[in-house]
Amino acid sequence: MRTKDWKPEKEPKALLIGHDPRLKASDTIAEFSLFANYYFESKSKDRSYKSKLGLAASAFNQITDITNGNIKPEEIYVTNLCNLALPRALDGKTVYIPEDKALEGYENIKRILSENPTIKYIFPMSQQVNYWLQMLGLYDSENSFKEFSAPKPIGVENSSPYYEVTKQRTFLMICGNKYRVTSSNQVVIPILHAKCYPLNDKFKAYKPAYERIRSFFL
Repeated sequence: MRTKDWKPEKEPKALLIGHDPRLKASDTIAEFSLFANYYFESKSKDRSYKSKLGLAASAFNQITDITNGNIKPEEIYVTNLCNLALPRALDGKTVYIPEDKALEGYENIKRILSENPTIKYIFPMSQQVNYWLQMLGLYDSENSFKEFSAPKPIGVENSSPYYEVTKQRTFLMICGNKYRVTSSNQVVIPILHAKCYPLNDKFKAYKPAYERIRSFFL
């Protein structure tokens, strides 16, 4: 099953890019990226429904919050870098997105941008997503991020492949900064994954980055 992109009701102002279509603790594959449809449907008390709604709400609320309400949920196009189910990673590890799947997602992102010229902002979530987008040429932070974010062979070659960076805490190098799409004018702002939002003490190092983003939208 391939997860579908979520196209908003209104002309999109932003593109939100997630990781892959599965909840970390579930085998359920989202019909739409980040379970975006759940945000706009009538609410249910079902436990599994709530976890999916929670992810969707965190995704949309994060963008609304950091843009000071300038970008609303109805104006956000949602996709994943990988919209196909990937093998589960070891417990506590991050699922690895192979290069061929990342390239497929990158081509889809280019198509979305071409077909939706009203998109002015791109919010790629998580370190691995931003690693692949830079490696494949969407944008370049022009620092050591790509080198430090390269996946360790020990994770890639595992029977249950997982993503482990070469150097820890390197997402802080780019999170909350503004970059330009190569050969285009869209603004790229790397952010944490929706599951990390709202920020708690575990992610307090990212609070200055998030305040910086808010300052872009005053």
